[in-house]
Amino acid sequence: MATALIHLNPKQKQRLARRAKRQGKSLSHEVSKAVDFYLSVPPETQKELSVAAKAANQAADRMIKNLDQTIAHIDRVLKERRKARK
Repeated sequence: MATALIHLNPKQKQRLARRAKRQGKSLSHEVSKAVDFYLSVPPETQKELSVAAKAANQAADRMIKNLDQTIAHIDRVLKERRKARK
Protein backbone atom coordinates (compact mmCIF):
# COMPACT_ATOMS: atom_id res chain seq x y z
CA MET A 1 0.00 0.00 0.00
CA ALA A 2 1.28 3.49 -0.86
CA THR A 3 1.35 6.38 1.58
CA ALA A 4 -0.09 9.82 0.92
CA LEU A 5 -0.15 13.00 2.91
CA ILE A 6 -3.66 14.44 3.13
CA HIS A 7 -4.90 17.54 4.86
CA LEU A 8 -8.11 17.36 6.89
CA ASN A 9 -9.72 20.08 8.91
CA PRO A 10 -10.06 19.23 12.62
CA LYS A 11 -13.77 18.42 12.29
CA GLN A 12 -13.15 15.98 9.42
CA LYS A 13 -10.40 14.23 11.35
CA GLN A 14 -12.56 14.00 14.47
CA ARG A 15 -15.51 12.55 12.56
CA LEU A 16 -13.31 10.04 10.73
CA ALA A 17 -11.63 8.99 13.97
CA ARG A 18 -15.01 8.44 15.65
CA ARG A 19 -16.29 6.47 12.68
CA ALA A 20 -13.15 4.34 12.59
CA LYS A 21 -13.39 3.63 16.31
CA ARG A 22 -17.05 2.56 15.99
CA GLN A 23 -16.09 0.23 13.13
CA GLY A 24 -13.03 -1.09 14.95
CA LYS A 25 -10.84 0.14 12.09
CA SER A 26 -8.03 2.66 11.69
CA LEU A 27 -8.45 6.21 10.47
CA SER A 28 -6.31 5.28 7.45
CA HIS A 29 -8.70 2.44 6.62
CA GLU A 30 -11.69 4.82 6.72
CA VAL A 31 -9.90 7.32 4.46
CA SER A 32 -9.02 4.53 2.03
CA LYS A 33 -12.64 3.32 1.96
CA ALA A 34 -13.85 6.89 1.35
CA VAL A 35 -11.42 7.33 -1.54
CA ASP A 36 -12.51 3.99 -3.04
CA PHE A 37 -16.14 5.06 -2.84
CA TYR A 38 -15.40 8.48 -4.33
CA LEU A 39 -13.53 6.91 -7.23
CA SER A 40 -16.31 4.38 -7.86
CA VAL A 41 -18.87 7.11 -8.64
CA PRO A 42 -18.63 8.37 -12.23
CA PRO A 43 -18.16 12.15 -12.59
CA GLU A 44 -21.52 12.47 -14.39
CA THR A 45 -23.26 10.88 -11.42
CA GLN A 46 -21.38 13.15 -9.04
CA LYS A 47 -22.74 16.16 -10.91
CA GLU A 48 -26.28 14.76 -10.80
CA LEU A 49 -25.95 14.05 -7.08
CA SER A 50 -24.63 17.55 -6.50
CA VAL A 51 -27.63 19.08 -8.30
CA ALA A 52 -30.02 16.82 -6.37
CA ALA A 53 -28.36 17.70 -3.04
CA LYS A 54 -28.61 21.41 -3.81
CA ALA A 55 -32.31 21.07 -4.67
CA ALA A 56 -32.92 19.06 -1.49
CA ASN A 57 -31.18 21.72 0.62
CA GLN A 58 -33.26 24.46 -0.98
CA ALA A 59 -36.47 22.49 -0.37
CA ALA A 60 -35.46 21.91 3.26
CA ASP A 61 -34.78 25.63 3.69
CA ARG A 62 -38.25 26.44 2.33
CA MET A 63 -39.86 23.89 4.67
CA ILE A 64 -37.99 25.30 7.66
CA LYS A 65 -39.12 28.82 6.75
CA ASN A 66 -42.73 27.63 6.44
CA LEU A 67 -42.53 25.81 9.77
CA ASP A 68 -41.07 28.89 11.46
CA GLN A 69 -43.93 30.99 10.08
CA THR A 70 -46.49 28.40 11.23
CA ILE A 71 -45.01 28.30 14.72
CA ALA A 72 -45.06 32.10 14.91
CA HIS A 73 -48.71 32.13 13.81
CA ILE A 74 -49.67 29.49 16.38
CA ASP A 75 -47.85 31.44 19.09
CA ARG A 76 -49.79 34.60 18.16
CA VAL A 77 -53.13 32.75 18.18
CA LEU A 78 -52.42 31.13 21.54
CA LYS A 79 -51.35 34.46 23.02
CA GLU A 80 -54.59 36.10 21.80
CA ARG A 81 -56.68 33.26 23.26
CA ARG A 82 -54.91 33.51 26.62
CA LYS A 83 -55.64 37.25 26.68
CA ALA A 84 -59.29 36.65 25.82
CA ARG A 85 -59.66 34.22 28.76
CA LYS A 86 -58.46 36.79 31.31
